[in-house]
Amino acid sequence: MRLTGRGRAVLVVTLSGFVLAWLFGARSLNAVVLPAAIALVAAVLQVASLDVPSVTRDVPPDGFPGDTGTVTLSFDADSPFGATVTDQLSAGLSGDPVVETTVGATPATYEVTYERRGAHDIGLVTVTARDVLGLAEAELTVPGQDTVLVFPTLRDVTPGARHSLQSLYDVTRSEERDEFDRLREYERGDALRDIHWRSSAKRDDLVVKEFAADSMTDSVDITAGARAGYDDEMAEAAASVAAVLVNAGIPVTLTTPTGRVSVGGNNLTPVLEHLAVAGHGQPPTPDADVTVFADRETEVGIGGEVWSFEAMCDAARGGRRKRAGTRDAAEVAA
Repeated sequence: MRLTGRGRAVLVVTLSGFVLAWLFGARSLNAVVLPAAIALVAAVLQVASLDVPSVTRDVPPDGFPGDTGTVTLSFDADSPFGATVTDQLSAGLSGDPVVETTVGATPATYEVTYERRGAHDIGLVTVTARDVLGLAEAELTVPGQDTVLVFPTLRDVTPGARHSLQSLYDVTRSEERDEFDRLREYERGDALRDIHWRSSAKRDDLVVKEFAADSMTDSVDITAGARAGYDDEMAEAAASVAAVLVNAGIPVTLTTPTGRVSVGGNNLTPVLEHLAVAGHGQPPTPDADVTVFADRETEVGIGGEVWSFEAMCDAARGGRRKRAGTRDAAEVAA
């Protein structure tokens, strides 16, 4: 606990008044000195009696670099008091988390901007409490942290790169279409070649042939790695590649040095959550359908071809391949 600048000024006036009254016997000074002294004592006692409040923090949802949102701090205190509230932001977040408020009466809010990929903590909270006259103050540390995930940036790839990626799934499934399994009702998105026209005519409704391989859960395997210091580039490329496939309804299995995640079509969130915290290392499964490796340049192996990720995203360059041939995609990380 300490006196504020105003409190120190009142203390100087009070002490000076007592000295002058003692030296010169000026009783009229007591009308100023005694109330000031009482105010100082009351201020110190008020601040000293404050308990640490509890806080509930509402944070924005997980997002991407550049996203902004509002953090709201709601306090529960025995009695309201004026204070300066300071929240702590980790290095991947920016904002002005210093708010003047009445703790226990009015929530404190401030804006936060997501700066870079990662899991970033918000908190602890420091409450600089003051008495009603602003003469004394004390710092109270309120426990409690929250974490927000900042996903890697998603970049659009060229139509040529998108076609090469989506073709991986078509090739895999066409190679496995070997054994007829059953007939079922037509569903939106089924290939016209699978319609069983004779049975459809009898039932007056479309039915399709389903093969044994069609009932299995096939996916495109992506593996990603990076040299130290290039984790963000790896995550950006892997997320962008996965987004092309998942948004097309293609299941994906992703492995990184941090772990493994599998998703069905149209559900990219688990991939983004995984890549938000993925670290560097060699690609764990170099024989995957797609291999991503980030160094000074990020390369993406798709089947037997190696692409520059920047070229994949550069419409002006047509998304052309960096190299072509039958070289194993595992050599991308060599």
